[in-house]
Amino acid sequence: MNQGGKDAFAYLKKQEDENFGSKTWRKFKQDPLVPTFFGLTCLALVGGLRAMGRGDSRRSNMFMRYRILAQSACLGALAYAGMNGRLIVDKDGKRSSGAGGDIVNHKMPPGIPPPPPGE
Repeated sequence: MNQGGKDAFAYLKKQEDENFGSKTWRKFKQDPLVPTFFGLTCLALVGGLRAMGRGDSRRSNMFMRYRILAQSACLGALAYAGMNGRLIVDKDGKRSSGAGGDIVNHKMPPGIPPPPPGE
């Protein structure tokens, strides 16, 4: 998988000076909305399950409504990040400049056949 002497998928490999904590923090700084809403979803789910276990159906329903709101917000944040190209990374490990960006015109990575003509 060499392309001009460079590994075309080098950006997918783990950086040697980066551990789990530093990678998580770097990704959180790049797009803080998604993990924030994910955490809120988890908190609402745990709260709802605890209330259900205690037999408090009113509180359980309230937490499950909060879970739906947080989950919807998380999906919205993911869609927003995807539309702005923040989830798309090119072969050099750089993010796209915006919606549509210059990622669309990149060649396919080696080993992936081009689509059939007419598609």
